[in-house]
Amino acid sequence: MNYKKPKQRHPVISKNQLLWINRNRPVDVQDPPNVDQPRNIGAGDAPRNHHQRQVILPPPVQNNNFEIKSGLISMIQGNKFHGLPMEDPLDHLDRFDRFCGLTKINGVTEDMFKLRLFPLSLGDKAHHWEKTLPPDFITSWDDCKKAFLAKFFSNARTTRLRNEIPGFTQKNNKTFCEAWERVKSYTTQCPHHGFKKASLLSTLYRGALLKIRMLLDTASNENFLNKEVAEGWELVENLAQSDGCYNEDYDRSVRETGGTEDKQSKDIKALNEKLDKLLLTRQK
Repeated sequence: MNYKKPKQRHPVISKNQLLWINRNRPVDVQDPPNVDQPRNIGAGDAPRNHHQRQVILPPPVQNNNFEIKSGLISMIQGNKFHGLPMEDPLDHLDRFDRFCGLTKINGVTEDMFKLRLFPLSLGDKAHHWEKTLPPDFITSWDDCKKAFLAKFFSNARTTRLRNEIPGFTQKNNKTFCEAWERVKSYTTQCPHHGFKKASLLSTLYRGALLKIRMLLDTASNENFLNKEVAEGWELVENLAQSDGCYNEDYDRSVRETGGTEDKQSKDIKALNEKLDKLLLTRQK
């Protein structure tokens, strides 16, 4: 009689049991291979080497004689942008471009030159921002400017400057030349304001003093708002220019004569003189 050994039956493990086993299996923690590991436990509390952290990566320069003058570096480091609310990032870029424009080296592109110098123009919060960007994040000067403005030209700044334009009014103690300069300063401080020239001229006209509106209408066949945009812009520029030439004599006369009637007569006389000049200019 042959005795057959019964086959060994393995327990059936469900899918959920298998997942539980895999999750709770002890892990053998090993050090990464090919890494110089410290012998002492506390030796890893400080970095053992240093690699240059390049966030702004300028293209390589093939010119072996390439050298940035120390005077230019000193000027840039002496005019740093710190990321403070009262600082204008557009002003900083304009100033930085002017400094870089003082030097021209054959075979060195704008990206090669400016990307090497721009980190030197940042301090405090701006310098900290530059260090926190991902490695090799910026590889061109256009990318650098976009990242810089995206960080430091806030939405609140844009909103404030945009609201200044439609809310413009000329103050009684300000000349038309000063008022027009203020309107144009809003557009330069916020070049993405979105207003067209027609809207700017309309805003200027409606916010100007009554005597200025009368002068603009008189020089425009009684209705300044019906003029072509290009002609209206030229008229305003000419009026502001003549008003600027008149400012010094006007201020002196106001200080010397305090009477209201004298002041009004001088204002009327000055407006008539401006109108005569504008009409003569148009006739030429």
